[in-house]
Amino acid sequence: MEAHQAESRDSPIAVTFIIPALNEQDNLAPLIDRLMALDEESRPCEVLIVDDASTDATYECGLRLAGKDPRIRILHKEQPRGLGHAIRHALPHARGKVAVVVMADGVDPLETAVPQFCSKVLIEGCHLVLLSRYTAPSDSDSIPFSYKFFQSGFRLLTRYGLGIPFPDTTYAFRAFDAHFVRKLGLKSGGFEISPEITFKVVLAGGKVGEVSGRQTRRLRGKSKFRFFRAFSGYSRVVREAFYLRLRGSRNRVV
Repeated sequence: MEAHQAESRDSPIAVTFIIPALNEQDNLAPLIDRLMALDEESRPCEVLIVDDASTDATYECGLRLAGKDPRIRILHKEQPRGLGHAIRHALPHARGKVAVVVMADGVDPLETAVPQFCSKVLIEGCHLVLLSRYTAPSDSDSIPFSYKFFQSGFRLLTRYGLGIPFPDTTYAFRAFDAHFVRKLGLKSGGFEISPEITFKVVLAGGKVGEVSGRQTRRLRGKSKFRFFRAFSGYSRVVREAFYLRLRGSRNRVV
């Protein structure tokens, strides 16, 4: 593992933005501009860019950005690739109380959601805050039909099989108490990391909050999500959650 870290600020870090980045050289700079605009003196932030064994200039772009701003760090991880591997790689390096997973393609509603995320963790004591794209009917308009179909089945399964009422457990853009989540024993390597975090926070007795919002469309590059590739991972985390539920596991995290 290679890492580049600029000189840190004296203020304690409140928020860590985790950006898993696989071949996202064209998206990093505009995304960083948006994130830096969210930084407040009362809630100083840092940004962890995780280069997920990219074959383009993602790592070099991250190095340039880190050299210009001490709030930015770039981590390089080798294969295997995957959203889950990248998030798990970043967690030990996160210094903030709040960790916010941000997609490198810039589709997340950062400006409206991040302040609410932070308030719910830092003030209301939530251990996990989900962005729900199904609270208002118009919020789901930007989700492709195939994604909605998949998510509706997954939502029914988890609601009636696991008793988890949240409608958007699969969306990766979310915030959580980094200390709490580090203790959950996450295993996922792919996109299934998102429902795994949700299930394990609930089963550990954590407090879950929701924020409504909608994603936009990717402007550059292609999405890395593939249904058939993700199916086995999603199936595994559901089976594990059923096992933990049937076993009556509520391992309190302290």
